[in-house]
This record gives sequence, structure tokens and C-alpha cells, in this order.
Amino acid sequence: MPRIILLTLLCFAFTSCSEENKIDCSLVLCAANESINLELIADGENVISNGTYTLQNIEVSGNSSEELEIRVFPDTQGATTGLLEISSFDWQAGTYFYTISLGTDYEFDLEVSFSTTNDSCCGDRLVITGLSSDDVFTDAETHSSFYTIVLN
Repeated sequence: MPRIILLTLLCFAFTSCSEENKIDCSLVLCAANESINLELIADGENVISNGTYTLQNIEVSGNSSEELEIRVFPDTQGATTGLLEISSFDWQAGTYFYTISLGTDYEFDLEVSFSTTNDSCCGDRLVITGLSSDDVFTDAETHSSFYTIVLN
């Protein structure tokens, strides 16, 4: 009886290592590194979707030399109506500091921390692990793909 149990366990061990149980990554669509998506609210309104601020009067500067891509989405569907998106191919795990200016009306500092996650199909992927601002930041729901900034 003990030999049968041992033989059965060995069979399960060998079959669990077979090619059939390996993850098939051929159908997996890997997401790009994360971008910083901000919903900007002033006086209860989204200032991107209502047209108060456009790409022409928004400036993002940092204390590092990475090249930033800034995009504005005034018409989005879902939990918000408009977003400011900041991204860079130069980002790596670590903390970055930015100053965001909206015309001459608002200016605020933003601290963003990135780390990498390892996925069995997609490899290392950069994700935001922390985002804060000293005086104007309100975090969006934790399951959201954007952060809400309430402008004072």
C-alpha cells in the first residue's frame, strides 16, 4: 500500500511539470508602462473637459532630464469626463518630482513613485506606487486608473 501511494505521488509530480501546465503567453496582451492620469477639479468642475485648460496652457516641468509626453483628453468615458496624461519612456523605478502649471491660475508640485512588477508573460512593468501633492491632492478611488487633483 505505501508503494502505491508513493508511486501515485511521483506520477502527480511528473505530470504537474508537463508542458500542458505551463502558462501560454501567446494570447496575452501586455499593458504598457503606467502613465500619470490626472483629473483636475476647480470649483466642482473638471477643468479639462469644460475647456478651461488645454494643452496650450498646461505646462509640466521636472527636476530631471527625461522627455515627457503630455496629452489632454477632454472627452473620456467612464468615471471622469477629462484627463491630463503624463508619460515618459525614460521612467524607471524610483521617485520623480514635477511642477504642473495651469495658465497663470494654478501651480502645484507632484511627487510620483514608480516600482516594477514582474508578470510571468509580460516581464517587468512599471506601475505607480505613490502619488502626492502637498496642498491640493485628493486620491481617487483605489481601483481607478487616474488620480483626482482638487485645485484650491
